[in-house]
Amino acid sequence: MRNNHITIVIHDPNLFYVGGLTNCLSENFSSRGIHTDFTDSAFNSRAKMFFLAEESLSVANIHYLNRRMSMRPLCVFIIKNSESGDDLSEGKMHNISHYTTLYRNQPVESMLSVIHEQLEQLNCVRSALVQPCSVVSRADNNLTRRETEILRYLARGISNGGVARFLHISEKTVSAHKRNIMCKLNMIRPAELNYWLIQEGWCESIRTGDQFH
Repeated sequence: MRNNHITIVIHDPNLFYVGGLTNCLSENFSSRGIHTDFTDSAFNSRAKMFFLAEESLSVANIHYLNRRMSMRPLCVFIIKNSESGDDLSEGKMHNISHYTTLYRNQPVESMLSVIHEQLEQLNCVRSALVQPCSVVSRADNNLTRRETEILRYLARGISNGGVARFLHISEKTVSAHKRNIMCKLNMIRPAELNYWLIQEGWCESIRTGDQFH
């Protein structure tokens, strides 16, 4: 999300609710100087905010969201009829890495408060991820040659098992190196490491022909 622009997905069969939510978000973000683009495609790669009705959840869009969230933070909201309603999709919702629940009968001010709270958390997470990157980069990462080598494989999207086969070491050893790397970079979740690799250009350098040393 750029500072003055955000793409928002709203996927809900209740078109009356979609219209109200669209107008509400558009006016609210506009008052903050932020331009909004709306789409109903749950697979929009530019979107940073997703509003999905619980009844529209599918294995495909849950898999897509989890894959996106493994790379960088997103705001995902699941829309339900009411807080006291039946949890028909609760099993599927539990398969989503992270989401916040909204209710169709929720007061507008309450809904906007929840949305902006999640946006603030999203921005804080991004700041927390980016800040250590700059510090670590200036210190040449403080990583060993082996750790740097492993990072180059991970930047290619290769699994721990794949890295182990390439380097002729055990998968347990790769996992240990990965934990040490995350510790040095002040990271807790693997998603943070993935995001760091993208932000620091590791993935881009691989795509433009950077070779292993």
